[in-house]
This record gives sequence, structure tokens and C-alpha cells, in this order.
Amino acid sequence: MRLPAALIGGVLALILQHSAVHAGTGNEAMDWVQKMSNAMQEMSYQGRFVYLHNGQLESMSVVHVRDGQEVRERLMSLNGEAREILRDKNNLTCVWPSSQQVVVDPVSGANKSPLWIPDDVRRLDKFYQFVVQGKDRIADHSAVIVAILPRDEFRYGMKVWVAEQHGLLLQSILFDEKGGLSEQIMFTELALLDSDDVPTFNILPELAEGYALIRSHSGSGNGHEPGDRRWQLSAIPRGFHIESSFQKLMPDNNNAVQQMVLSDGLASVSVFIEKLVDQSMLGESSMGAINAFTTEYQGFSVTAIGEAPPVTVRTIAEAVVFNP
Repeated sequence: MRLPAALIGGVLALILQHSAVHAGTGNEAMDWVQKMSNAMQEMSYQGRFVYLHNGQLESMSVVHVRDGQEVRERLMSLNGEAREILRDKNNLTCVWPSSQQVVVDPVSGANKSPLWIPDDVRRLDKFYQFVVQGKDRIADHSAVIVAILPRDEFRYGMKVWVAEQHGLLLQSILFDEKGGLSEQIMFTELALLDSDDVPTFNILPELAEGYALIRSHSGSGNGHEPGDRRWQLSAIPRGFHIESSFQKLMPDNNNAVQQMVLSDGLASVSVFIEKLVDQSMLGESSMGAINAFTTEYQGFSVTAIGEAPPVTVRTIAEAVVFNP
């Protein structure tokens, strides 16, 4: 169901009202977000942060290394089930000690870090309003607060706290379609690394005894076929585009599953197309900021799922068509 324009305006007003007297220009706000994007990609740093999502609070550490043209990153969970995520420009490796598995994927649009790093800030200006909302202090760093407000009902709003000195992300809050807190990240420790302090680690670690290696668990390449171009999208919310499209065979039944990953630069939605086997799975579902909608199309189930409002995933799922 589409949200009324009056409700959308009310949600935006609620997000804006905090520190509204300190609001700055859109260009200034985008400059801060661009500074954040550059810093998060180009600098070497390490820190600890808390991650609130799906009603659970998780503590994590991050080491991000920029070594010449190479970028490596290691994320580790510090509570709950132990796991480690390693990535570079080519591979994403997940180490699961409890099940003694190491899963290696090619990097794709679906491989999202909890730390949001926009690729094209200026492009986002078409679909989001940027507003400076004042200053704060996070993890002993002075920060500028920037609100990123959706221009329509197809996107969530967001706030980011950007370190004044070096531009790194200190905190982010993702709002749901009603303006409530849906997901939050906040650093408790964060420091830059100089060349003498940069730790060494391998993206493809040596397997310990008893560990199983699983390659190409998801994503394109390494045994996955390009997407069937006959599956198309007739109409999708403005600003979303297909980042990747591929198909893979399911090991249990050898059926092909078509997958497309869409993004507007902030929100991301994945579409899965496969033979329909269970009518009860049709309809909508949600978990925290993640919404899903499944519909039937010519004997196939089409599921759109992502960190986007319910109207977005439904619109995208119902836009899927097959053109022979």
C-alpha cells in the first residue's frame, strides 16, 4: 500500500525536528558524506562498534587496510556466535568456527558491510535530501550530523555522524518508513593506522584441521551462469538499477534460481525467481528493516527482499516479467 503524501511529510518532519535549527545547506551536507565515503575507502583504520539490527545488539571489530592500490578488511564478531569476515576487491571470506566452515564468495552487489559506504553521493541527491543537523561527540571524536531524507516512499531515511577531523563514519541510524529507529551502528573505539601499525592478514586463510572450504556459495562467477536476460523488470521505483544478474543451480533439486541485485546507492533489494513449489510462501514478510514480498508469475515464485520499505519490495517483485 502506498503511503499518503501527508504521512511521508510527517515522517520527514519528525526526522528533521531534532537539531533543525542547526540545519546547513544540501551541498555542505553532501560534501561531508563524500568526505566520509573517501575516508572509509582510502584510509587505514581499526575500531570497535556496536551494531543494533533485527532487535539484537552485536559487538564487532573492524580492521580496514589501504596498502597502495589494495584494500583489505576484516570484521569479527565479539559476542554471540563467533565468526570472521574478510574481504578485498575480489573475494569475501566468511569463517564459521562453530560449524568449521570457510565460505568464499566473489564480491558482488549483494555483499554488503554493515558500515555504509556510498559509491556515488551526487547521484543520491536525486532521491534523497541531505541536511546538516549540528554536531555531536562519538567515541571521543567531534562529529558532524547529516540527515539523509528520502524524497519519496520507496526509501528509508538515515542519519550519519562524520568525524570532523578525518571524515570516518562514527555512527549511523537507519529509520523505517514510519520514522522509527530500525538499525544503528555506533563506534566505541576508532583510530587511524599508520604504515608501521598496519596488521597483516590473508583474505583466503589457511584451513585449520577439520575445516571445510565452500567456494562460490553465492554471487556470480566460479560456476554460476550469467542471468537469463529474458527475465526483465517492466517498471521499478525511480533511481533503482540492476547491479548484477546471475543464475545458479540448487544442489538439492538441480533447479535454476535467477537472482538480480538492485540498488539506488543506499537501499539494496535482491530478487529471486524459481519454480513455485509452495503457495503458502506468497505474500509479504518482514524482519526489522528487511522486508520481503513473494508473488506468483507463470508458475514461478518471485521474491524481492531487502532493506527497503514494503511498498518498494512489492513494486519490484510485481514488475518482474518474462519476455521470450
